[in-house]
Formats: sequence, structure tokens, C-alpha cells
Amino acid sequence: TKKILKKKDRRKEYHCQVYLKLYPTTCKCTLDVIVNSTNEIINDNQSILLARSRLGKVIKPGVVRVRLVSSLFTADSDVHEDPSLTKLEIVKKEHSNHSFDKQFALQLKNNQIGPGVIGKLFLESLDPSNGSYNNESPIYELNLSLSSEYQINPASFPQKDAHTETCGCILSSDESCLTISDQCNLKLSDTKLIHRLAEPIRCQWKNIGRQLAPCFSEVDLFDIHEKYFLTDGNHECAYQLLREWYIRKPHQADVRFLMTKFKLTFDVIVKIHDEIRKLLTCK
Repeated sequence: TKKILKKKDRRKEYHCQVYLKLYPTTCKCTLDVIVNSTNEIINDNQSILLARSRLGKVIKPGVVRVRLVSSLFTADSDVHEDPSLTKLEIVKKEHSNHSFDKQFALQLKNNQIGPGVIGKLFLESLDPSNGSYNNESPIYELNLSLSSEYQINPASFPQKDAHTETCGCILSSDESCLTISDQCNLKLSDTKLIHRLAEPIRCQWKNIGRQLAPCFSEVDLFDIHEKYFLTDGNHECAYQLLREWYIRKPHQADVRFLMTKFKLTFDVIVKIHDEIRKLLTCK
């Protein structure tokens, strides 16, 4: 009996850590997923710790999938990163210690990231009986969080990697970042401008209002919804929000703040810029 107990397989527990490294001059970054039997934080001044498991987990022999889910990143096509943002690792039965490291090459969709949860990281085991990763709970499901806001400055791009618009705004060569010129940085004091800008943000006006807190409270947003949504829809709600923002914070309410300080997707930023150019052309 004693010999049997000595030969009993004691499976090692593993921890997971996720680090982010930003490259501000290119709007690119890398995400490093480390699975190891220890949970010591890596001392690297250039890397930001996004997530760290609290409890160790046993990883069974077989195929393990590392999956990144986020609306703030895309795969970096310049280095042929897999668009699915998944990596596979084979854990062999005969290995008593199987640590591994997976890296994702990513492109930021916007020129601002954080604070808060910016994505999720899943560590999942393959069920060999049916080839699915969904039969069991993930080994790890980690929220990827930033405690601070990181502002990317696309103006530091080399001139050869950027295109300067006729209005003075600078568009990166991969069309992922836009730097607003002083000419386009208009104050939201013109009702025609507000009317134009309300359309591209009409589905996000509540989120923008919440990000403007304490300028707007939940009661303020509820009042705007009650007064205008049923009769005029989201466009009018967005118009009233922008109008009231200028009344309350005239020194803050401008185009550059709108396009860089809120979590807007790049396609919305481009639409806002197009509306501004149309308005400037008409003047």
C-alpha cells in the first residue's frame, strides 16, 4: 500500500499572468500570457500587469487553447497574427512541469485605452471525445484590467507613415489613428455643428454622458431620455446632451475632447471628422 501511495501522481498546479506592452508611436502592442507553476510577478518596467490568477489550477494533459476576447484590439496583420486571437499548446502527459508563454501581436483600434476592463483571457481544455472546448468550464477566465488611462500620441508617427489631410489632421498609414488639427478642433457652440455630430454618436450618447460625470448624473440622462427619446429618438438625445455639455463646460466641450477622451470606435471618429470637414467646406 505504501508503494502505491508513493507512485500516486501528484499533478502540479499552474498560475496564469497576462502582461501588456504598448508601443505608442505605432498604436501597436503585445500581450504576453505566461502559464507557470509559480505566481511571482515579472519585474519589467515596460510591461503592464493586466491579470494574475489568485488560485493555482491543475492543467490536464492534452490541447490547451489560449483565447483573447476584446473589442479594443485587432490582430496585427503586418506580422500575420491570427485574426481569431487564439493560441494552442499541447501539454504532454510525461512532463511533470509544463510552463508555457504565448504572445499576441495586436493593433489598437483607438488612441486611448483604459482605465477599467479592456478584455478577457480564457484558458480552455480540449475535450478529445468531441473536439470541443465548451464542455467544461475554462481553466481560467481572467478580466484584463488597466488601473490608469493610457493616451496614444499618433502625432509622433514618422511623416512617411502618416497622411496629412487638407484640414491639417494627420491620418496614420494603416488608418487606425487620427490626430485632430486646430482647424478642426471646433467648440460645440454652433447648433449646426452639434446637429451634425449628434448623428455618429446617437447610439452612444448615454455612455458619453456617463463618462462626463460629474458633469451629468444618471438623473440628467434619465431626464433627457424621457423628454426626447419617444418623440425624436436617439439623435435628439445626443444633440441635447452635446448642447447641455457646452452650456455646463464651455471650456471643455470641443471636438478634440469628444474624439479622444471617450471610448469611441475609430469608424465613429472618422464619421465625426467627415461631418466637421463638410461643415467647414460649407462656410
